[in-house]
Amino acid sequence: MRLLYDAVLPNSLSQEAPANFELDRWDGEAVSDAELVRASGERGCRGVILWGRDSLQQADLQETAQEAGVALVAVEADNPIDAKNRILKNLSALHRTLEDNDRLLVLANEVRPLGGGG
Repeated sequence: MRLLYDAVLPNSLSQEAPANFELDRWDGEAVSDAELVRASGERGCRGVILWGRDSLQQADLQETAQEAGVALVAVEADNPIDAKNRILKNLSALHRTLEDNDRLLVLANEVRPLGGGG
């Protein structure tokens, strides 16, 4: 499974992920969340990982994700290192949940689908 993640998250996320997960860090210039979502679709990713749940509430971002054919994955955490650790801890659940959902929230010990099945 291939996911693109926001540059605010540590680059080490890519190296620490298991081999069956291709986690690509955005390496371009600073862009809006919508542009990041579009870029994930252009790169053939299943979804885009953003830090903070606010992105999941933006109707225009949800629409952009739907048009790009990608899922929105938000990580609720106090800082980028904590967010990275939560992603790594929950990768198996994230993989399972992404099969049937297009909006997910990664918490400390769970991945919560927020509707928008795909």
